[in-house]
Amino acid sequence: MKKLISVLLCVSMIFCVASTAASALSGKCDCGYEPTIYVGPLGNSTIYENPDTEDERELYRPTAEMIIGIVADVLPAAICLAVTKDYDKFADRVCASLNDAMGALALDGDGNSAENVSVKPEIPDDPTHGPDNDYYFHYDWRLDPVEIAAQLDDFVQHIKELTGHDKVNFRASSMGGVVTMAYFNEYGYDDVDACIFQCCPILGTSLAGDLLTGKIAFSASALLDLGVGAYPPVDIESIMLDTLFYVLYYSGIIDSAMGLGTSLVDKLKDKLYSDFLTPVFGTVLGLWSFVPDESYELAKQMNLDPDTQAGLINKADYYHYQVQCRADEILHSAVNSGVRVMIVAGYNTQATPIIESMDDDTDSTVDTRFASAGATVADRKSTLPEGYTQAVDCGHNHISPDNRIDASTCILPENTWFIKDMLHSNSHDGIRAMYNWFTYSDEYYNVWSDSRYTQFLQNDKPNKRIIAMGNFADGAVVPEYAEGTSFHDKYEKYVAPIAAKVLSVLDYLKENCYI
Repeated sequence: MKKLISVLLCVSMIFCVASTAASALSGKCDCGYEPTIYVGPLGNSTIYENPDTEDERELYRPTAEMIIGIVADVLPAAICLAVTKDYDKFADRVCASLNDAMGALALDGDGNSAENVSVKPEIPDDPTHGPDNDYYFHYDWRLDPVEIAAQLDDFVQHIKELTGHDKVNFRASSMGGVVTMAYFNEYGYDDVDACIFQCCPILGTSLAGDLLTGKIAFSASALLDLGVGAYPPVDIESIMLDTLFYVLYYSGIIDSAMGLGTSLVDKLKDKLYSDFLTPVFGTVLGLWSFVPDESYELAKQMNLDPDTQAGLINKADYYHYQVQCRADEILHSAVNSGVRVMIVAGYNTQATPIIESMDDDTDSTVDTRFASAGATVADRKSTLPEGYTQAVDCGHNHISPDNRIDASTCILPENTWFIKDMLHSNSHDGIRAMYNWFTYSDEYYNVWSDSRYTQFLQNDKPNKRIIAMGNFADGAVVPEYAEGTSFHDKYEKYVAPIAAKVLSVLDYLKENCYI
C-alpha cells in the first residue's frame, strides 16, 4: 500500500511539474486572476507642452506655480477694475493670462493636438497581477475617445502578452467609462472578462452640458452643502473646516462672494466664452463626450463652427451618436457576449454649484441618472412622488429604500448598484472589496447575488465599509453590522444632535433676515 501511495505521489508531482513547464513554455498564466486595467478619469494624466525637452512645462493639471502666475498677472487689472469699472479691459487681461497658461491645450479644427503637446505614456513591463495590482492606462483625455480606444486596444494586447492571459478586466472611472464604451463599440468584447463602470458619464453629465450651453448659476447654500456634505467630519481638522464653512455662510460672506461672482459672470461671460473657454476647452473632444443628448445640438451650435471645425465636429458626432446614443445596444451586447458588467453610481451629493442643473442628484460631478445609464432619480433632498409605482414591472423591486431612485428604468437594472454618499470616483477598502468580489469570480453576479452587496448601499467611508440598505433577495440572510467606532461615529452620536439644533436656529435667523 505504501508503495502504491508513493507511486501516486510521484505521478502527481510529475504531472504538476509538467503542467507548470507546459504553461511556462506556452506563455500562459494559470493563476486564475485575469489582469485588471484601470481606465482612469479625465485629468488622469498630466499634459505637457514640449515634453522631455528643456522647454517642458505642465499645461494640466494646473500647478501652484501656474495659479500664482495667473493671479499675479491678473491682480493689477483687478485693482484697475475696482477704480475704472472697465470690465472689458479686465476680461481681456484674464483671457490673455489664461490663454498664456493653458491655451496650448486646444485642438485644431480637425480635432488634433499640436505636435508638441501630449501626455507621457507609460508602458508596463512587470507581469505581476491579481487583486489590488491594476495596470494603469494613461491617455490624453483631450482627444477623440475613439482614438483613445485604439490606444487602449494596443494596451490590452500588450497586457495580455505580458501576463500570459487571454482576457483582461476593466475598471473604468469617470471618463474611463467613455473610453471603455468607445472600445467596446470599435473592438468588441472578446478580450474582456469583467468590466466595472465607476461613476461614469455613460449618458453624459449636466455639468458639461450646462457649461457648454452657458447655463451658469451660483448658490451659497449649495456651495455649503457641497463643502460639508462631500467631506464629513472625520477628525479635528475636518471639523474645523466644516466650522469655517458655516461661519462663512452664516456671516453672509459666501452670499456676498456669490453675488460678486454672479455680477462678474454676467459682465464677463460672453468675453470669457468667446476668447478662452470656447476656443480652448470648447475644442476638447473628451469634454464633448460628456455632453448629454438633451444639450448636445445646442452646445454644438453655440461653440463649434461647421466651416472651420468640420473634422472636430465629425469626431464629436461619431462618439455622441454611435456610442453614447447607442449605450443600450453596446451594454446589452457586452452582457450577451459574456462580459460580466457592474455599473456603480453615487448619489445624495450636491452637484457642483455653478450650473443651473445643480439640483440634480449626483456624486458631485456626474448625475446619478446618467451614471446609472437611465435610472429615474428624484432631485436631491427630494423623493419620488407620493404613490409612485415602479416604471418597469420586471418581477423585482428596484425602488430604493429611501424612495429616491427607481432603477427599473436603467439599461441594465440587474447589474447597476447605487452607493449613497459616494463622492465622484472615490473608493476605499470596502468598495474595493466589492469590486474584487465581482471581478475575480467565475460567477455572473448581479444585485441579488449577495446580501452584502444589494442594489442600494450606504457608503460608510469613515469605517471603510458599505452597508446594504435593503432590497434583499428572497431568503437572503440579512447581514449584521457592528457599531462604527470611527471619530465620525462619535461625532454623529454626541456632537451632531447639538450642532443640528444650533444650525436650525441659525437657519431661522438667516431666513428672517436677523443675520
